[in-house]
Amino acid sequence: MPASAALDDDIRSANIAGLADSPGQPESLENLWAAVGAHTGFGTAGPATAEVLTSVLAAVVATILLERFPLDSSASLELRDLAARLDTSVTRAWRDQTDDRRARPAAGPALPTDVQICTLFAVDIAGFTRPRRDDDVRRYMHEQLYGILQKAFDGSDIPWAECHHEDRGDGALVVMPPGIGCQGLVDPLPERLRSLVRRHNHVSSDAAQMQLRAASHIGLVEHDGHGFVGSDVNLLFRMLEARPLKRALAASGADVALIVSDYVYQALVCRHPSLVGPETFEAVRFQLGKTRARAWSYLPLAR
Repeated sequence: MPASAALDDDIRSANIAGLADSPGQPESLENLWAAVGAHTGFGTAGPATAEVLTSVLAAVVATILLERFPLDSSASLELRDLAARLDTSVTRAWRDQTDDRRARPAAGPALPTDVQICTLFAVDIAGFTRPRRDDDVRRYMHEQLYGILQKAFDGSDIPWAECHHEDRGDGALVVMPPGIGCQGLVDPLPERLRSLVRRHNHVSSDAAQMQLRAASHIGLVEHDGHGFVGSDVNLLFRMLEARPLKRALAASGADVALIVSDYVYQALVCRHPSLVGPETFEAVRFQLGKTRARAWSYLPLAR
């Protein structure tokens, strides 16, 4: 049988054969080495590329030689056995390395190297450290929060995988790189969050019931190698901790309360009215350093 017949689904699905159609077809062994390394993602210097490529070339040579000998000759039988064993070697090397790659977390978007204007979003689980919640409950809620955020962002046409996110213990900071549209932060993200939190509460114990406070702002941020910093990040979290927002969430029993900066309200909410109109927001005053600042709060449940 041909050498390629024994290759399993892992190799076939990787479309190694597609190398023949790739731009700049390899004209030498060196070029083929580079092409396989790039195509598989293992890199040209990796031992996996060497193992896979060596086995593939040996299998190809064995297959070519098979055509030179009669089907019933001893040489043909030995070559067929060699080709089958080489196919097994290729399969094993490929599977071992692809399994290792799948086990590694996918690399996130590149961190900014300078100051950038980004859309900022922060979220916090209300009352996360309440005494009735033990560590198991908090761990469960923490895991659920990230699942909720990912589904809500993706469902709002804001690709979660393209955003930067930092854990804040009982919440998270999400930074949307320039180039990602921000209108979804007002509609439909709050409603998506509300729906997902409501579903979580429907299937969770009393201790794991969740309410979220969320804040949104657009401003300058930079990454210092440890995390995102800047006055606009500080403003975002001051809004998230605003007492009027906490009181409104507690009094309403809503699943989610959103607060946006005055800039987001004027530039986004007022200029792009949608299902969430400017009239659904309420002015909020909060402390920012030694001065009082204004923001705007919105309860999705209230409309």
